[in-house]
Amino acid sequence: MEEKPAPPVGSGGELFSLPAGPATLCFDKNEFMKKTFSVDEFLHENRNAGSLEIMRDDLGLYLKVLRSAMIELINQDYADFVDLSANLIGLDQQIDAIEGPLKKLRDEVDQVKGALEGSMSEIASCLEQKKLLRSYKKSLQSLGRAQASLQKLEGMLLSERKDPFDATLLERAALESIQLQFNSKFCHSFLDDSKRQLAQDLWSELLGRLKSYFLRALEEPEPKELERCLRIYCTLDECRTAEEVFRGEIVAPFMNRVISETSLQNSPQGLTGIYNQILDFVSMHMKQLCQLTKRNGKVKGYNFIVHSFWAEVERRMETNMSSIFAPGNPDAFYQKYKCTLEFLERIEQIIDDADDVAQFKAHAQYRSFQLRWNLPVYFQIRFQEIGAGLEASCSETAPCQLAASISASQFNVAQFSVALTAISRCWQDGVFLPQLFHRFLKLTLQILARLSVWCGEVFRPLPKQEQGDGSSGEGDTGRIRFLVAVYSDLRNIELKIPSIVNLVVEKSPSGVSHNELETILGESGKTFAERRSQLQQLIVKELITASIPQLRQVSDIPRLYRKTNRDVPSRCCAYVEQVLAPTDTFRKNYASMIGEEVMRDFLAGVYNYVTVQYYQMIDEVLTSVQKTEESLRRLKNLRDRSGTNASSTNTNNSDRLTPSDDDKIRLQLQVDVMHYVRFVEEQAHIARQDVNQLPQLIQLVEDASKGRIVSEQTQ
Repeated sequence: MEEKPAPPVGSGGELFSLPAGPATLCFDKNEFMKKTFSVDEFLHENRNAGSLEIMRDDLGLYLKVLRSAMIELINQDYADFVDLSANLIGLDQQIDAIEGPLKKLRDEVDQVKGALEGSMSEIASCLEQKKLLRSYKKSLQSLGRAQASLQKLEGMLLSERKDPFDATLLERAALESIQLQFNSKFCHSFLDDSKRQLAQDLWSELLGRLKSYFLRALEEPEPKELERCLRIYCTLDECRTAEEVFRGEIVAPFMNRVISETSLQNSPQGLTGIYNQILDFVSMHMKQLCQLTKRNGKVKGYNFIVHSFWAEVERRMETNMSSIFAPGNPDAFYQKYKCTLEFLERIEQIIDDADDVAQFKAHAQYRSFQLRWNLPVYFQIRFQEIGAGLEASCSETAPCQLAASISASQFNVAQFSVALTAISRCWQDGVFLPQLFHRFLKLTLQILARLSVWCGEVFRPLPKQEQGDGSSGEGDTGRIRFLVAVYSDLRNIELKIPSIVNLVVEKSPSGVSHNELETILGESGKTFAERRSQLQQLIVKELITASIPQLRQVSDIPRLYRKTNRDVPSRCCAYVEQVLAPTDTFRKNYASMIGEEVMRDFLAGVYNYVTVQYYQMIDEVLTSVQKTEESLRRLKNLRDRSGTNASSTNTNNSDRLTPSDDDKIRLQLQVDVMHYVRFVEEQAHIARQDVNQLPQLIQLVEDASKGRIVSEQTQ
């Protein structure tokens, strides 16, 4: 395929529209105008428009259209092409005519440019020499001033006739020393080694005299001399030097005597006594310093508490009294750490400024001191102490011991008491540390979770050797008694969740909200509620298991009345009492403990299942009785046909007067069911319509009795 020609451009800079082609083209001609036109894409988009042969023919046809349009365009602008050729005749001669003058002008411009650059270089060199001369002049002037300052300082500091504690002299020497340092910066290259050594000696002498004056001023009762000395240090920008002097000469000797293992062992108050002696140092030796250098004091730029006092105290405690950091004895560690926190709080009170306190806490030695207290190890020891008892209790393989009398107001199972004691111990004074709040909160949640897991474990059926003799029922009774005790304790622990939340909130730092803790601990309460629901289902299942086997005696009722000539039933069979006995015993023993409302839920769960089974068994018995009765009736009718009508009439009359065995069976079933219903309504306080299929069961036995009467009347 030939390459598509570029579209012509009009006078306005816009592209002409492509000429129209035949209407039968299998492609859109405007696609050639796209800037992103691609042959592959064009073929892909038009692959379904026709075959390649058709596309080739259409492209060839449109190419002819484009060539015709191009020729027509050239013909329209032919006059312009001819005029352009005529105007270009003689242009080369005109260009050659102006080439010579332009070259000459360029050479002249280059000459002027070179002259200007030379002049500028000469001027720059002169300016640089002048700048250097000014620098030399300034350095020589500074050298003169420096030599004059050296002479003055030498006269003030090295003369033996001068008073070494003359504050005025020290102030003058400090100002002169500053002048010397300032001038030395500009003439350092001109000073010889002797002058430099002399300046260093004079500086050392000044600091030495200032140190002596500072130590003397510290002993003065009035702060005037001390304030003057601190100002001289500040003038020299040697505030840190003053702090180091105070630390080395005053703080260090005192702390060396106070902070040691011997002092700790001999102190009647232990670590508290050591801290009191350390704080007494502030009141005895730093009162004036603190008053002068605090934020609203007379002298700025000092922090003797942090850089002198605390730095030395912390270093001595780490080196001379490292035993206090040992976490092996958690009780002793707790007391020492709490005592240390109070000590640090008292230091912050002495500082009495938010910015200075922040600076104190950001100090490298403060952070190092905090890291020396191995709180993770302390917590691990407490974790083992607190968790060991609960884990041992939850891991017991022997049957759990219950309280002598089960009560709803206290825990009946040891594991719950142990868990609550463990939670209380987490937050009690002597164990809990605010710095470990999140760890103790996690431990509290772990204790609750472990108790929940234990509850799930005890839901499993007891081994046969622990269930006792099944015939006596003692094992089943003990099992239910234990499950009820766990159920009661689950409800009690769930009710104690708010008090646990309040306990945690009371100990929580300011950044933790009550709602957050309530949400976190509330999840444990939901877990216990789920366990309680599971346990309720298990207890109901246990009661159902104890009740259902007695229902099998329903199928024995027909044998009690067929061919036995028993009296018409007037009281329920023994199996009904046996079916109701487990729930009756459960209600009497535990109603006061778990409450009437919950008891109704338990019993309703049992009766819902038992009644359905009872209905099925009675329905089966009635169906069997009806079939037997119909068979006997058909047999009797066959016998009656072979006898006389008189004898048949007498027999029928006697049958109507005497209840049959089947009537007695139906009546017995009705009596049993009504006794069952009365117990459910009167003893369990559950309405009959709230029990599954109980109304249908009543209707079933009533319809069976009525159906027999109607059948006799019809006969």
